[in-house]
Amino acid sequence: KLWLSWGIEPDYILGHSVGEYVAACIAGVFSLEDGLRLITERARLMAELPRDGMMAVIFASEEVVRPHLEGLESQVSVAAINGPTNTVISGKADLVSELAQAFEKQGINTHPLAVSHAFHSPLMDPILDTFEDFARQIPFQEPRVPIVSNVTGEFLEGIPDARYWRNHIRHAVLFAQGV
Repeated sequence: KLWLSWGIEPDYILGHSVGEYVAACIAGVFSLEDGLRLITERARLMAELPRDGMMAVIFASEEVVRPHLEGLESQVSVAAINGPTNTVISGKADLVSELAQAFEKQGINTHPLAVSHAFHSPLMDPILDTFEDFARQIPFQEPRVPIVSNVTGEFLEGIPDARYWRNHIRHAVLFAQGV
């Protein structure tokens, strides 16, 4: 907002996870008040979930990491692709820890993240319906400034509605490639 007050207008906006709510607010998708309502409800619902999850950075490409998650998709997922060799996994703590140890044995560095929950993982699934129902109360608009979607890594097309923000809780994984 400070930059906007100076007359600096962005060509496009992006923000990761909660940051995409900020980007959407700045782009006019919803008001500040509605953005705060959404993020508060999201946080409230997440806080009610069990704290049995974990997130870890695997310093390898998504292509290297994904095969290790096969068969575990209901408990662990890729939570973020922060760069070509920086992939975050999220899910059940014991499995994420085992996977991190397996990567370390292969000579791939890992780093556990200090988080309260396994964000953007299957452990978020129990809150998705409730959050989407809540989000349907919010009036969404088409962005006035292009937004790079965390869900696709591409420019967002159309109006990011309640369904979009539901999917965002679970699948905010992609970094912007070539934007």
